[in-house]
Amino acid sequence: MSSRLLRGLTAVAVMSAAALTAAGTVGAASAAPASSTSAVISSPAQLSPEVARTVTGTGADARQDALTAYWTPERMKAAKPDTEIPAVKAALAKRDRAADSAKTATKPQGPSGSVAPAAPAAEPKASTSTVDSSDVGTQAYYPNYPVGHPTARTAGKVFFTLNGGNYVCSGTIVNTEGRSSVWTAAHCLTGGGAFASNWVFVPNYNNGAAPYGQWPAIQLWSTTAFFYNNNDFANDVGSAVIGRVNGWRICDYLGGQGIAWNFPIGQYVYAFGYPQASPFNGQLLTAENGPTYDGGGGTIYMVNYMTGGSSGGGWLMQFDGNWGYLNGHNDFKYNTLPQYMFSPYYGNQVANLYNTIRNISA
Repeated sequence: MSSRLLRGLTAVAVMSAAALTAAGTVGAASAAPASSTSAVISSPAQLSPEVARTVTGTGADARQDALTAYWTPERMKAAKPDTEIPAVKAALAKRDRAADSAKTATKPQGPSGSVAPAAPAAEPKASTSTVDSSDVGTQAYYPNYPVGHPTARTAGKVFFTLNGGNYVCSGTIVNTEGRSSVWTAAHCLTGGGAFASNWVFVPNYNNGAAPYGQWPAIQLWSTTAFFYNNNDFANDVGSAVIGRVNGWRICDYLGGQGIAWNFPIGQYVYAFGYPQASPFNGQLLTAENGPTYDGGGGTIYMVNYMTGGSSGGGWLMQFDGNWGYLNGHNDFKYNTLPQYMFSPYYGNQVANLYNTIRNISA
C-alpha cells in the first residue's frame, strides 16, 4: 500500500474474536460477476471506467492509489447526498406513511443475537484534529468528539459512483471475525439493479480531512430483496468488505462497534451520520438520540432531524459513550415528517447478512 493512503499508522495488536460461523476468505477484488444466495447478493468492488484508466501498474496498491487520486477533498465535498440517487428518489416518491403504517406491526422475527464491540489494543494515530461545530438550527447536534474518539473513528463517510454520479452516505465499522466490515444502507451500495463503483470509506472524516486515510472496498453486499426492489426499505441493509491499508484490516486498526438483531423495539439509541443536505453541509459527524418506535412493515423510527448523506450512519444501543451495538441506521424519511428518521428493523435479514460476511477477511 502506498504510504500516502494512510499516514501516521502506529503498531496495533490484533484483537482475537470467537469464531462462530465459517464463511470464507477473499483477497483482492476480481472481475467475477455478482453472486447471490437466497437472501444476499454480492459483487467485487469495481472501478468506474474513468478511474480504471488512471491505474498505473497492477495489484491492490495501484488500484487504491487511483481511488485516492480520484477522491480529492474537493470531489468529496461536491458529492451529492444519497437522496439524489435516481433510484432512491423514485423509491422515496412512492412511500406513503398511511399505507406503510397500516402494514403488519414490526416485531422480533426470531431469537435475539448480538456481537460485542471490539477496541484495538493501542490508540491509532491520526493526521489531523480540526473540529468546527457551527450551529445548523435543528435539534441534531455535533458531539464534538476529538479526532480519534472511538465513536468518531468507527463512524465515517462513504463515497461512491452510481449511474455516472458521485454520491455520499455514512457507515460504521462493525466487529466481525474477518475484521473487515463496514455496515451501511444497501442503497449506498446498489441502485437500479447495479452495484456502485469507486466505493471508499473515510473513517473520522472531518472538514474535508481524512485523518485515517481512505479505505477502499473489495466486495459489496446487499440483501437480495433490496437489490431487486429498491422500494423495499425494510431490507435496505448492506455491508462492504474493506481492503487492507498498509497491511492493516480496518477493525484491527480502528476497532469496531457491536451489532444486535431481533431485540425489542423501544431501545434507546444514539444515531450518528454525516448529513449533507440542507441545512447541513456534511463536514462534521452529527448525532441524535432517543427511543425507537414501530414504523410498521418491518421498519422502526426515531426523532432525528438528519438529512440526506446521513444514510447508513449507525444507531447504537447500549451506548456507553464510546462503544455500543448497531441496532438500526439512518435510512429514509417521509417528506411530511421531517422530524422522524426511519430504519429497517434489525431482524433476521440482518442476522443472515452478518452471518454470511462475518468471516470474510481482506
